[in-house]
Amino acid sequence: MKPVIVTANLIVGKDGSTSISGSSTPLSTQEDRERFQALRLKNDLILIGGNTARREPYKKTPIPLYILTHTKVRLQPKNQLAKQFSLSIKEMISEIGNKFEGGKEVINLLVEAGPSLLTQMISDSLIDQFYLTINLELTGDNQISISDLTSSFELVESEIVGSCEFRVYKKLAK
Repeated sequence: MKPVIVTANLIVGKDGSTSISGSSTPLSTQEDRERFQALRLKNDLILIGGNTARREPYKKTPIPLYILTHTKVRLQPKNQLAKQFSLSIKEMISEIGNKFEGGKEVINLLVEAGPSLLTQMISDSLIDQFYLTINLELTGDNQISISDLTSSFELVESEIVGSCEFRVYKKLAK
């Protein structure tokens, strides 16, 4: 099995909201989208949950897209790089380590999941690095606690650009 380095990316509003009217897209800014795209290009594949697949625009991705869901998701138009799996998150990471094609010795997995899957992965200590964008001006729906979300990480970088704070965390050594 190849090692899998797991990176997560999430944007929230200043109140910890993860969406506005059911989507995270309205929380994003141009600078956030540029950083988001650059982060995607540093990774080998993207992992999302079924709820994210249903609510966010994943019609096209620059790298393979794995959807972890127990209910079939229909992307319209169909993303040719998308595959769906009905596994536990630990089984999914094991599957990626055992079967992902890409010719690399280490697989870089980018998790773009919503708060439900992301908090489960954090509590299971599966996230190695965490990119968190906080929109300092907007509020929305589905609030989460930023301090709870980041309690098992060390803040290694923080920068404010325009209306967003960009934070980078690394998993705390045990």
